[in-house]
Amino acid sequence: LASKFCVKEEIPFLLDREQKNKLLFIPVLLSPCPWKAFRWLKEIQMLPRDGKSIIQNFKSNWQVVFDDVSNRIMNKINDPDYRLPTPTIQWKPPEKIDITRLPETGAELFGRERELTLLDDAWESGQTNVISFIAWGGVGKSTLINKWLGYLEKDHYKEAERVFAWSFYSQGTNERVTSADVFISEALQWFGDADPKSGSAWDKGQRLARLIQEKKTLLILDGMEPLQSSHEFERGKIKDQGLTALLRSLAQSNQGLCVITSREPITDLSRYKEKIKQINLETLSANAGRALLRVGGVRGTDQELEKVVAQFGYHALAIKLLPKYLQNIPGHPISAAQQIPDLNDIPIEKGKHPRRVIAARSQRFLGKPEGELLQLLGFFDRPAHLEAIRKIMEPPVIDGLTEHLSYRGEAALWQAIITLQKENLLAQESKHRPNTLDCHPLIREHFADQLQKGNPTAWQNAHARLYDYYKNLPKKRLPDTLEEMEPLFAAVMHGCLAGKHQETLIDVYWKRILRGEAAFINHKLGAFGADLACLSNFFERLWDQPASSLTEADQAVVLSWAGFALRAVGRLAEAAQPMKACLQLYENKNAEEDVAIAANNLSELYLTLGDVIAAEKYGAQSVTYADRSEIGGYMETFRATHADTLHQAGQTEAAKQLFLEAEAMQHKRQPEYPYLYSLPGSRFCDLLLSQGHHTEVLERAQITIKIANQHSHLISIALDKLTIGKALMVEVFDQHSDSSNSEGLLALLNAPSTALRVSLSEAANYLNQTVDGLRESGYQYYLPLGLLACAALFRHQGKFLLAWTNLDEAYEIAEYGQMRLHLTDYHLEAARLIQAQLAEEGEACQEFEILEQGERLRLSQKEMMAKFEEHVEAARQLIEETGYHRRDGELDKLSH
Repeated sequence: LASKFCVKEEIPFLLDREQKNKLLFIPVLLSPCPWKAFRWLKEIQMLPRDGKSIIQNFKSNWQVVFDDVSNRIMNKINDPDYRLPTPTIQWKPPEKIDITRLPETGAELFGRERELTLLDDAWESGQTNVISFIAWGGVGKSTLINKWLGYLEKDHYKEAERVFAWSFYSQGTNERVTSADVFISEALQWFGDADPKSGSAWDKGQRLARLIQEKKTLLILDGMEPLQSSHEFERGKIKDQGLTALLRSLAQSNQGLCVITSREPITDLSRYKEKIKQINLETLSANAGRALLRVGGVRGTDQELEKVVAQFGYHALAIKLLPKYLQNIPGHPISAAQQIPDLNDIPIEKGKHPRRVIAARSQRFLGKPEGELLQLLGFFDRPAHLEAIRKIMEPPVIDGLTEHLSYRGEAALWQAIITLQKENLLAQESKHRPNTLDCHPLIREHFADQLQKGNPTAWQNAHARLYDYYKNLPKKRLPDTLEEMEPLFAAVMHGCLAGKHQETLIDVYWKRILRGEAAFINHKLGAFGADLACLSNFFERLWDQPASSLTEADQAVVLSWAGFALRAVGRLAEAAQPMKACLQLYENKNAEEDVAIAANNLSELYLTLGDVIAAEKYGAQSVTYADRSEIGGYMETFRATHADTLHQAGQTEAAKQLFLEAEAMQHKRQPEYPYLYSLPGSRFCDLLLSQGHHTEVLERAQITIKIANQHSHLISIALDKLTIGKALMVEVFDQHSDSSNSEGLLALLNAPSTALRVSLSEAANYLNQTVDGLRESGYQYYLPLGLLACAALFRHQGKFLLAWTNLDEAYEIAEYGQMRLHLTDYHLEAARLIQAQLAEEGEACQEFEILEQGERLRLSQKEMMAKFEEHVEAARQLIEETGYHRRDGELDKLSH
């Protein structure tokens, strides 16, 4: 046990051979030592057995122990299937297991014993909720997880009740805009959710978390980097709301363990330091790299091998691929590795060292079916189905790509597959994914890059064939589920890579994914993330430069759609980019109606982001251009948007006049509707409520909600219920203005008045329905409105922990989307909540419980006062920065 490397690295590798190749391995305990600290010793039956040692227990008759060794060797010689007895622990197998989606990886794993022990400790201790391993491609993250799962499987997963694994499998080094919609949907179904399609992305993520939290569950999320931002100002941030909600919930509470691999640290989890671990997987040590070369059959001194390991950046994939390269050189000189050409145009973080070896090894397959098959794998961003490969191979031949495979046919294809599998460039067939070809993502990426630059005609022709294949693959022309839509998503990608942006946009995206104006993927499936992933294919640069092959009109439309989808998923800062580019296009064309729409959208966006000045500017522009276009619906709707910006800026009377003007215009156009309805109506009611006109607001909302129900407009129904709930709450507490102190509040809650109790119950009912409706609509940026209203009601009722729960979720959403007006409201309500707690629970209370950023805190009265001051000061700074002067009066009241 003196050599850490021998014991922790080389011996476990030999034990793998014992399992797979019937190698006999006999450990003998010579003297007492901390053998329990080593995984491989715990899992095998040592001699002299039962933890006894020769020196301590057999000092005078040590030959007895070695007689036993001899007998075991004889047994092995006489019976090749003989294996050593291994100690077993009787764990109950999990009730459900699904790890079929994990990628196939190699068996060799050196230099990772510390991480394997860390995983064991995290699982067994229950002190860690989430553990993530961070490293670039090829370092061996997935191999580490597969190896650990192999150890767990021997022990029936050590009390795990459920084991579920998923791989977000684009896994190239380039960022792809994907979503977690398919994962969330399938996981909800697997864990037993009653209706996996219902609710917003955030709600689905939280529901999934609750299902996982019910039992001791091992959740594996492999290759999560495509769902994280690579932008410098928010590097590592999760781009999908459902996944964000899931991981934040699991970070707070988890009976089991969630294990993640990614190329980027997960910044969304940084505040849960007590319950999560993020481990940067460093490059392999010189010892581990040397062992990998030796296992591959490379000979040389330790110094020679370690020098080569250093020259290839200690990169695991490069070192794994080197032995096969050297075996094909006469004499197999280790010095030949140093002669592999450099790739000066590829940075190290993009896989420079492994791609050097890939390029060198592929030279021997030039002009052969094997070389063509390697190139074909570059057309896919995930395991490729054989039928898709055959589609590219079909006649006529694609010059420079399929000459040998097309002429020689199926026999050549299978021979190429067998050869590349032997060369470790192609994975062995997975029993979980039959008839698919898989390889390391960097291998796919290398050949894709090579072909796209070297033979662009062949690149586009092959993608055109895949476009035809995938668009005709669904059994239904109009698929109803995300799973059924997957081939259409692939068709969009391949169609755009083939240069068929215009055709793909109309024939596949508009007609079959959106289903025209119905916007099926959004309004029916609520899959804004998947929609955004589709839209990314129509851009030459995200998110302001659409494909130049699109018509100018469709470029503007794509920009508009992208802005809408980004806004819907809460990525508001990014949404500004395509929306501004869209406005510029319309201004250049002098398209007045389109300018009005684009400016109105920007006004709403900037208001949510907390730039009231910009919101006012674009709001005024939208009104000007709507009036020029003389389209009635826009003239009144955009006036209401502009009025709302004035209201938030504190210009209440000017805002009210503009709302009334919009209402008069609407009534003239639609005499049957006396009040502004839908979003404009809810915004006007918000202003009227701020002036205390709750009776008028109730009258208005009771009428407008009927209109919303007639049109089944989810967001309008939810916002009208919010208006009614807030109006009922204001009505109750206006009648008991002294309820802000403890005696008045208690008197109200115990009041004998049936009318008051009914009003409170009604208010709570409407506000609960509001939150449910906002979640269902998928419009994440409106949800904090409902949560903040619920928090205020619970505060008045003295249900402080419920108030904090709603408030904390509002904060999470607002922080994620950089919604600074909502953040201001959060701080103001948090200060009021602390004030109410101190008044209700009294000076005699030793501890006060609050919820902040997912953690329950117990604070003294002094600490509560300090928190109060923090929230007031945060609100003050935000009001000054944003121009949110509507809240000046509330801030002054709290400050005094």
